[in-house]
Amino acid sequence: MSRTTHQAAAALLVAVTLLAGCSSAAPVVDLAPSPLATVAPAPSTAPAPAPSSDLVPVPVRSAALSATDGPPVVPPVGLSIPGLDLQVPVDPVGVQADGQMEIPPLAERAGWYRYGSSPGEPAGTTVIAAHVDSVASAGLGPFARLRELGTGAQVSVTLADGSAATFTVDEVRLVPKTDVAWDQIFTRDGAPRLVLITCGGAWQPAERHYADNIIVLASPVR
Repeated sequence: MSRTTHQAAAALLVAVTLLAGCSSAAPVVDLAPSPLATVAPAPSTAPAPAPSSDLVPVPVRSAALSATDGPPVVPPVGLSIPGLDLQVPVDPVGVQADGQMEIPPLAERAGWYRYGSSPGEPAGTTVIAAHVDSVASAGLGPFARLRELGTGAQVSVTLADGSAATFTVDEVRLVPKTDVAWDQIFTRDGAPRLVLITCGGAWQPAERHYADNIIVLASPVR
């Protein structure tokens, strides 16, 4: 089944509230970047991670899809950030039945939003997210280091065909979960870019999730 057909059959949801704890599958489509802040240092000791309550609400809206299929999409399978000595495998994910973006349960694996763009496509945002920590991993995962990234850092995404796409970090933001404009992050049009997402800020025991999202915005190297 083509991606376009798959997306159309999926009621076309827009997943929006991400990070440190989600997982399941559900066909949906299209999300969007946000007005954010600046990265704050993560707690020195990792608080008890949330099992699956760190939500990524996805705004629901119709998404007009082209009647014709484009070239086959080559999915990302790995991500590396040489400056942080960070490497993580990437799995394709969708949206859960409750409207939250899926995230692999292990903090050592990241999820690529398969209803958005893939690196190398001429337009749209490639969204890759991972838990900052998880019960399954019993500790912090590689994306906990995203807060250390600075402007100009290089990010490399390996694709299933063996090729790689390189991006340069433009901005790192720390944004309260309630303030993230997800419709601006999960986009299938506009200039191509990469967005990395995880949780950050203070742990909130009552809500069982972190207060903020760390969002990394990066542009392709031409």
